[in-house]
Amino acid sequence: MKTLHSPRALRPPRGRLQTPVIRAALFVFVLVGALLAAIVFTLNRNAHRTNAQQASTELASGARVAASAFAAVRSDLRAQAGQLATSLDLQRAIVANDRAAIQRIAARHHARIEARGDTTGELLAPPRITSTATIAQGGQVLARVTLALPLGKTLLTLIREATPLPSHASLVLVQGGRVIAGGPIGSTALVKDGRIVFGSTPFEAKSALLGVAGTSVLAIEPVSAVEARGVSYRRRLLIAAVLTLALVAGLATRLGRPLARMFGELTDQAERDSLTGLANRRVLDERLEEELDRSRRYGTHLALILVDIDNFKSVNDRYGHQCGDEVLRAVAPVLSGSLRELDLAGRFGGEEFALVLPGTAAVSARRIAEQIRRALAKVTVVGPAGELVGVTASFGAAEFPANASVASLIEAADRALYQAKRDGKDRVVVDGGAVAPGGREQTVVTPA
Repeated sequence: MKTLHSPRALRPPRGRLQTPVIRAALFVFVLVGALLAAIVFTLNRNAHRTNAQQASTELASGARVAASAFAAVRSDLRAQAGQLATSLDLQRAIVANDRAAIQRIAARHHARIEARGDTTGELLAPPRITSTATIAQGGQVLARVTLALPLGKTLLTLIREATPLPSHASLVLVQGGRVIAGGPIGSTALVKDGRIVFGSTPFEAKSALLGVAGTSVLAIEPVSAVEARGVSYRRRLLIAAVLTLALVAGLATRLGRPLARMFGELTDQAERDSLTGLANRRVLDERLEEELDRSRRYGTHLALILVDIDNFKSVNDRYGHQCGDEVLRAVAPVLSGSLRELDLAGRFGGEEFALVLPGTAAVSARRIAEQIRRALAKVTVVGPAGELVGVTASFGAAEFPANASVASLIEAADRALYQAKRDGKDRVVVDGGAVAPGGREQTVVTPA
């Protein structure tokens, strides 16, 4: 009888006990593994997309800066031509018709001088840019002085020194679709799948016109270098995934409670505002920190626009909070639908929204805000008694690098927003200047 009541006799066979536990553990492991694989795939795809967008923004900014640097070089060439034309040596030689002196001056400056029907000196070979200055007396042109600068490696080096670019990026001068500096000279810049191809190497590229006979500057970066930026992130992502699977394999039979807790934390940290569907304040703050750090590292602009719905308290008091919520819901798609994919619109708090615009200077932020202001002025919401409730908003904008920290950026945008409120609402104010409805410009004094 002792044998029948012993603990060993009351236990089921070990094989029958372990089989369902193993099945359950395998089920949890496979389920978590599939979920983890989906997460890794999504994060990797989003990281790749963000990386490509960032590269495109940086190259576009670099091309614009290079074009501005070229304009400065061209302006300097005009100044040099004017200085040579006003030099006493040249004017005396022309008045005295001293052809030997004129020839020496032309040779020394690589200039072409036209005086008294004769042309002296030869310009540098094309492709080139030229600038001409005249010498006149009593309304009569005595001579013309022309200087030239080759569109070649030397010019490209000057532009590159003034242009912030990623470490593996470079500049190329293209005229009529053919490379004249910075790449295989004379080769054609082929476009394939939205990318520039030189030989067999594909490049991400952005261009800007230089205003000289079909010449443009291209900021290019090898596609392999762009993709290599994400290698470190993908490596860390895969290591984290493998370590997580190893942990799941060891604790598969006891994952019920940790999984519930994990998903609870993810729910608490939801990235969207429940009323408007825009990014919430936490996401806005994190993104603003990230973009400011990126702009600081690469020397690009970053704009912040604060948007506050006008007379929102009066709407709540007169029509009720449900109507106020409908106003917030109606504003949200206008904001998000007016931005690029790499921009971010979010609810800053209450009736206030924020727009984070990477790679955007104050002048562009003002234009975007004005477009949104006009779009919001067309929005109406149906009130509780069927009446139409109009919507207007005031905008305050600020930019980096004029404001070097997140705190100062928010403070400057908030200061501009309150200036818009004080000036009559339904208008755009940029820290340092403003645009009222109809395009009138005002001055905003920024406190020291």
